Amino acid sequence: MAGYRQALEEQRQRARAAAQFGATTEGRDLSAYLALLEQLPDGGVDYVYLADTKAHTRVVGLILAGKLTDHVSYGQEVEVVLAATPFYVESGGQVSDTGVIVEDAEQPGWQIDVSDTRRPVAGIIVHRGVVARGEIRLGAAALAKVDMERRMDIQRNHTATHILHSELRYILGKHVRQAGSLVAPDRLRFDFTHPTMLTDDELRGVEQAVNDAVFANYPVSWRWTNYKAALAEGAMALFSEKYGDEVRVVEIGPRGNGWSKELCGGTHVDSTSEIGIFRIVSEGSVGSGARRIEALTGRKAQELMSERLDTMQRAASFLGVPEAELDRKVLALMDQMSGQQKEITRLREDLARLEFEGLLERVVEVQGVDVLAVQVAAADNNVMRQMTDWFRDQLGSGVVVLGAAINGKPAFVAAVTDDLVKRGLHAGKLVQAVAKMVGGGGGGRPNLAQAGGTDLNGMRDALAAVPELVAEQLK
Repeated sequence: MAGYRQALEEQRQRARAAAQFGATTEGRDLSAYLALLEQLPDGGVDYVYLADTKAHTRVVGLILAGKLTDHVSYGQEVEVVLAATPFYVESGGQVSDTGVIVEDAEQPGWQIDVSDTRRPVAGIIVHRGVVARGEIRLGAAALAKVDMERRMDIQRNHTATHILHSELRYILGKHVRQAGSLVAPDRLRFDFTHPTMLTDDELRGVEQAVNDAVFANYPVSWRWTNYKAALAEGAMALFSEKYGDEVRVVEIGPRGNGWSKELCGGTHVDSTSEIGIFRIVSEGSVGSGARRIEALTGRKAQELMSERLDTMQRAASFLGVPEAELDRKVLALMDQMSGQQKEITRLREDLARLEFEGLLERVVEVQGVDVLAVQVAAADNNVMRQMTDWFRDQLGSGVVVLGAAINGKPAFVAAVTDDLVKRGLHAGKLVQAVAKMVGGGGGGRPNLAQAGGTDLNGMRDALAAVPELVAEQLK
């Protein structure tokens, strides 16, 4: 008892020290929890989450807006402390249980919907929720009931996480160690040490190995033992966790000879077949030398597979082929589309060449230099650059500045033949001056450059200024 009181006083001192620096656990004042802890038996709340998902108990604490109270009413957000609780408190990556607390009577007069469960200080477990019905008074008999469907989803994901860890070590190597995890009802997330991205074959192998373990219906058991003894028999411990002298070992496989052993306080299925099915949905990097796998099990995995099957069936129906031939049909369509795209590109080039040949009549002479500055119907800068090549091929010597409306904005390409570069003409400076007239900019090499602008209406005037700009460069 004296040791307990000493620990309580140490907790108070830590809380006071934190408050001096403006810090509290989860941003909260601990005084209400510490005051309540003094009223509870040694050891605090009886934590019976491993025994059952229901517990007949009583209300030993009600906290409203951070203050102890003796009653709460309908609609109020409250923290409830029970003498005993079957609700799991978030730890080791596994999220907290949710559920309900009702009056322990044939016809319950009150109910609290529990949305979260927390341990603000050692010995105290609070159930956060809203009073859904009636009025609750301190000392009331209560029945705490965990949302069993949600708990089962969490258990599937937790046991699957242990199997995944074991199979990653078997397939990738013993260097693999857990580096973090999330075990939620709708998914699992597992971070682990590994230097490179997993290949498709490795991912398929890991997923198949986990499912093989699921279908094998291995027993899942647990026992309390000494920490050193657990490590001696090969149980894996997490470097980030702190363990006491007595630890809980979760084992998958024959008791005492299982192929997966981990120190773990979380909830698990009784046999691997309860997981149903395991499906990896993503794998990626979470930092140097660390990878992350996200996966689904049970109902969520089945929902995902049903959605994907429905999508595949619809796609096969749209394309008029059996599902087994869907991939071949898609590849054939991709090849067909690629060929059509090449044909479109060729036709565009032919049209552009025809257009360009007609524009050669608009070449003007500036101090003995052939200059062409026109707007063209080019789809992109690549087509305009190709037009400048045709210009050089046709005339041999000259300056060309082409403009086009691309994505609703003016774009320009300028080219100067090498002989005129030696005379001081510079395509980059030329196109930069043109683009400036339409609110843009750009530049490039003396013989080839490109630019863009914002004022499409000013393109004609900008191109009309090219001969004068060429004359200035020739001075």
